[in-house]
Amino acid sequence: MAIDTKHKKTSLEEDAAIYEKRDETESEKSRWKKMDRKEKFTQFKTYYLRPLIVGILILCVVGFFIYKDVITKKDIAFRCAIVNEVATEIPVNAFADEFTKYMKLDPEKNLSSFHMYYTNSELAQKVGANVTSDLSQVSSLIYAALLDSMIAGEEDFNTYLDNGFFVDLNEFLSEEELKAIEPYLYIPDSEKNPNHHAYGIYLQKSEVYQSIFQGGGGVVAEPIYGIITNSENRDRGRYFLYYLFPELQQLGNPVDKK
Repeated sequence: MAIDTKHKKTSLEEDAAIYEKRDETESEKSRWKKMDRKEKFTQFKTYYLRPLIVGILILCVVGFFIYKDVITKKDIAFRCAIVNEVATEIPVNAFADEFTKYMKLDPEKNLSSFHMYYTNSELAQKVGANVTSDLSQVSSLIYAALLDSMIAGEEDFNTYLDNGFFVDLNEFLSEEELKAIEPYLYIPDSEKNPNHHAYGIYLQKSEVYQSIFQGGGGVVAEPIYGIITNSENRDRGRYFLYYLFPELQQLGNPVDKK
């Protein structure tokens, strides 16, 4: 016996509304007004909630990068590589901020960078550094004229000196300045330095520099500071010397010594 399904109501028909034809000409605003609270919530959850969440997440990510890279981004006023040394972050950052202030720059907008690099394999392993990567970074910074100065022990210092990377201080500093820090001058004793000019300054007796080791470290017995030849911030390299040595500060403003 055949079942007559043509005129039989289904369970969907009994729910009625789903079979009502939707007026495509009716505006979304008009439909929204006709809905009760439950229908509005269902409509919102089905069609609007997910895009809204995605949109908010995108805005948060974009806002974070704008805040990090634009609003709070600092200009690097001075960059110094410290080679094969150990120091903790807090005193190094405090030291850097004080130097930035000494240059009469705002630490909130400017950064003095004192970064540790390692060419000694044993030391690099202890601190979790990579010798190959660090050597490459230092070389890249020098060739890109982005490194202003370096602090290193004599062996490492001479490696870069032999490649002509350090300024001749006898030509860079005045006679008055050279005399003030004469006891600290590093004068290489080699055939490449027949005039016995100074290319670096010993820092082991600088109390200001030694402050970066308040949290520990200080493995280089006789650190030497040198200014990189192609640095665009040589005058700030002079500022750094004044910052480190009270003997130079007694001479007046380093700007006047250009």
